Amino acid sequence: MQELSSYQITLKIPLKTNQVMKLYKTISKNGCDLYLHQNHLIADGGHLPKLLSFFLFMDLDHSFVMIIDGECVDQVYDEIEGICRENIAESNCRRRYSGSTMESDTSISV
Repeated sequence: MQELSSYQITLKIPLKTNQVMKLYKTISKNGCDLYLHQNHLIADGGHLPKLLSFFLFMDLDHSFVMIIDGECVDQVYDEIEGICRENIAESNCRRRYSGSTMESDTSISV
């Protein structure tokens, strides 16, 4: 079933390039959409150059929002968290929506 979840994440150290590559491969493998947002930065995780740029220019002093849209969102997030475990200072689920909520023409907050 289609799901959408958003997470508030704070990093204590920057991601390494190989971690960003693993994140990209995880998203591609699972067929999910991933979006990242922090202040004026927005990135579509399905485009490797944008994903790399986001982590290059992001501000470590502020948290960012990660939105995952697709099937098995919790499993995908657990895999992403495993890749970045040593870098994450704090991570919280902000919002979670099931397919029935997203199928309506209602706006949702992430």
